[in-house]
Amino acid sequence: MLTVVGIAVFVTLMRSAAGIAGDFPPLPTIIPTIFDPGAPDPQKCPGYKASNVVEFEHALEADLTLAGPACNAFETEIPDLVLKVAYQTKERLNVRIQPKYIGSANSSWFVLDDQFLRQPEWDGRTTRYSSDLKFSWSNEPSFQFAITRQHDGEEIFSTFGHVIVYEEQSHELMTNMVDDYNVYGLAENIHNFRLGTNYTQTLFNADTADALDENAYGTHPFYQETRYHDGQPSTAHGVYARNAHAQEWLMRESTLTYRAIGGSFDFYFLSGQQSDLTGTSTSSSSALDVFRQYQRGCVGLPAMQQFWTLGFHQSKWGWSSIDELREVVANYSAADIPLESIWNDIDVYDQHRIFTNGAMGYPSKGMHEFIDFLHERDQHYVAIQDSNVYFPDPSNATDVASYPAFGRGAEVNAFIRDATTGYFYIGENWPGYSVWADWLNPKAQAFWTEEVTRFHDLIPFDGVWVDLNEPQSFCSFSCGNIALDPSLLSSLAGGVSEAPAADPRNLIFPPYKINKYVKGVLGKLLEPPS
Repeated sequence: MLTVVGIAVFVTLMRSAAGIAGDFPPLPTIIPTIFDPGAPDPQKCPGYKASNVVEFEHALEADLTLAGPACNAFETEIPDLVLKVAYQTKERLNVRIQPKYIGSANSSWFVLDDQFLRQPEWDGRTTRYSSDLKFSWSNEPSFQFAITRQHDGEEIFSTFGHVIVYEEQSHELMTNMVDDYNVYGLAENIHNFRLGTNYTQTLFNADTADALDENAYGTHPFYQETRYHDGQPSTAHGVYARNAHAQEWLMRESTLTYRAIGGSFDFYFLSGQQSDLTGTSTSSSSALDVFRQYQRGCVGLPAMQQFWTLGFHQSKWGWSSIDELREVVANYSAADIPLESIWNDIDVYDQHRIFTNGAMGYPSKGMHEFIDFLHERDQHYVAIQDSNVYFPDPSNATDVASYPAFGRGAEVNAFIRDATTGYFYIGENWPGYSVWADWLNPKAQAFWTEEVTRFHDLIPFDGVWVDLNEPQSFCSFSCGNIALDPSLLSSLAGGVSEAPAADPRNLIFPPYKINKYVKGVLGKLLEPPS
């Protein structure tokens, strides 16, 4: 069963502006590590030595062992690692480093399962002789490696001169960069297109809405680097770090440093080598081909969309009734502007509670008639779908009865548990106190599918707007469990589950402090110095 501790590194917990009644633990002021003058320097650690190296036609494997006494910069260094190098396709090479000893109790700390994020694989034919990428390494003074593009000899990634650091909750790997390098990507952020050589990109999903130079809703740990050569065509390559934990990329004058608070080093290097229309490789590389290699080979192409989704759509928060929707549609027609689809925000819900419709403004019969009207005009309707499930007031029987969706989910234990109390993890979102589906529980998917089907019976939408798909709470900690009467929680929140095994990691206040400006339990952070 997944508890909130198990997903703490993915959830942004904020205290809402309005606040919720209750006594909450104080939030300390934390200085982000990159701005802390007293922070340790992991590059003073000993690094690792490679041994038991075994080479295959398309792969290389080795043990990595600490090259000296552990320095434990932020947390305990892991003494024994394994290295796996795979020439997966002609244009893609994978370098993976993770602990040697991983058991069922800690596998999720270091291994990102394929069911959550696609794991790129060997194509079954590429070897180190046919690949456009070459892996080279040295043990002097400690293990270091470099990736070179074979067709032009250009080095695209090199840890030479730096040590690899692998602690339980802090990993670091540095690559040397060319002068005045041009790196793009590492989304999601609002920043200059070229990231620059004095910038730190934090990747940690958060509901930060248009915050400048901060982490935002999504995490895409991939960059494309373009190099310009006097009088010669430019070259390009890509680097993808497959990791879902909070991480930072420190771009500095001559280096780029990758740091993460969990997961493993799981890097995919893309050569950007082009192919002509016959599939024959050419002697150059391009940014466009890097993007193709990343999307096709690493994360997968987007799903094919219905043709109508490519047209003009209108969405707005604040429409209070079907009458307003009809007026908007009519105004588009009057202005002779094609309108393919109209969307509803959370106004369509009853008191912002998902899987419901507002009976006054959006009665089910009226919505059926309105959507039939749209379909007669070859137009479509999209309804919002949030992730938060309203937690009814346990002291109010009428409130509990008015929202049966929660009861159906509680009956099959479909919601995330609070590891501290054993009750469901009760946070806050638009409807008030809320819980979230435990997607590691197969019953949660069945519950969700059934509720979406029920919602479609109320409002026969053509598509859904997946909103708040990052499990976002507006309060710090499990504010509902803190504020509500435990005796009432016991009756409504599925009882108390068996406490999970103790987790030795500090997931709420990890030893490495990421530069997250959003206020919450991973850090009520100071503004960076000017």
